[in-house]
Amino acid sequence: MAIKKYKDISFKIPVESDNYQECSNFVVNAVENILQRAVDEERNKIIINTNLKLGIPMENVNKIADPFIEAWAYEVFTDVLEDKDNEYQLINIEAGERLNMADIILQFKRKRKHLSFVTGNVDVKATSKDIKNSGKSPNITSFARIRSAYVKDPDFLFVILSIKHKVYSRRDLETKR
Repeated sequence: MAIKKYKDISFKIPVESDNYQECSNFVVNAVENILQRAVDEERNKIIINTNLKLGIPMENVNKIADPFIEAWAYEVFTDVLEDKDNEYQLINIEAGERLNMADIILQFKRKRKHLSFVTGNVDVKATSKDIKNSGKSPNITSFARIRSAYVKDPDFLFVILSIKHKVYSRRDLETKR
């Protein structure tokens, strides 16, 4: 078997639309602004009651927090979509299918060369303020999947939404739990 030289290998090089960066910035800014408004308005608390005396082990809290934070983000985006004064031009929201790389798919009204909207694929990640280095290491699997999608569609917009959370715990005075 002959060994190929790097220069002899043919690579598919994605070519983005002229306004890709502008659309990407638009989606990222809209996502940031929508969620920041929810935080500023103190609509960012998720209350979970359990009957566990000893609570939940901190090293497992992200496994539990992730679906709750994903559901919260979906609700925040849905609130914007349902707002008659929707200033973010959000026109559609979908939950990503199970095992899809995106948890939430957002469409914004936006003039483009061939389309009147821009789609942002959002992967929601829960990272804990209570666990040192939480959310610091890259997810190589996600990167490989994102890269493959980008090679297929150079205008593919993917946002990794890493939301920091903190666990607050207190006992119910009536049940002592």
